[in-house]
Amino acid sequence: MVSVGETSRSLKERLKEHEANTRHHRSKPVAEHFNSREHGVEDMGVCVLQTFRDNSDYFRKIKELNWIHILKTEAPNGINTKAASDLVWQDYPDPHDNGTD
Repeated sequence: MVSVGETSRSLKERLKEHEANTRHHRSKPVAEHFNSREHGVEDMGVCVLQTFRDNSDYFRKIKELNWIHILKTEAPNGINTKAASDLVWQDYPDPHDNGTD
């Protein structure tokens, strides 16, 4: 099962967060997946898909959604949730949109 995610933090820091969420049975998609199957944090793997110089939240979220679409990682095919992708558009408006449409 695959999940796509973005972060402005180090990869090591983000992975530790996923591991802690799993160990503490928090209600997070990755943790729920690893706690509901016959495997655990030792089965987690990571692959860096892309790195960027532009580290804005908006840019990272757009790229994350693009990879979710390309890799088809939205539930039920993957761990990414539709609700999370919908929130991106509400929480991260285009910084280049000056509202003059």
